[in-house]
Amino acid sequence: MPSEIGPTRLRLYQVLEVGRPGDAWSRRADIVLIVLVTLNVIAVVLESVDRIWTRYADAFAAFEMVSVFVFTVEYALRVWTAGVATQESGWRPRWRYVRQPLAIADLLAFAPFYLGVLFQVDLRFLRVLRLLRAFKLTRYSGAMRMLLDVVYQERKALGSALFILGVMLIGASSGIYLVEREHQPEDFGSIPDAMWWAL
Repeated sequence: MPSEIGPTRLRLYQVLEVGRPGDAWSRRADIVLIVLVTLNVIAVVLESVDRIWTRYADAFAAFEMVSVFVFTVEYALRVWTAGVATQESGWRPRWRYVRQPLAIADLLAFAPFYLGVLFQVDLRFLRVLRLLRAFKLTRYSGAMRMLLDVVYQERKALGSALFILGVMLIGASSGIYLVEREHQPEDFGSIPDAMWWAL
């Protein structure tokens, strides 16, 4: 049902959408978010090096807090402006938005932080989950969106291929385990150890 969209909500929607020609604020918002996501991915990679992590832990923590704040505000504004394109208000367009793949990618950009605050979770696991922020870049890359569309359309075929790959992996691992376990127990002492070779 069409409704009146306020000027603030409309302008925020325009700024948050991928940069429109001639809209400097929209383009700046895109650049800030792309740079922030890229820096987050680099930070996660660098944090995995123990000597860098121990030396710059406070800087990494501060950067994480700023990033989470920006991503949380961005997500809240995107939910609030959902429905502007279709001239809708209320919870229905917002509910449709939060179920979209790009909205889920936006949510995953900051959800691991709050997960770590609410529950006792392995911090290394949470650090790796932050790599999911890279999916936010799909909003700004047509090629990435096309790739995700193809993966979604071919999900059944890809699932079948992964199943066959898994069966072959277990078969090869079991075979090499039976043949080599006595000769090389450090490398093939168990089927999971042999899976590394089979992979």
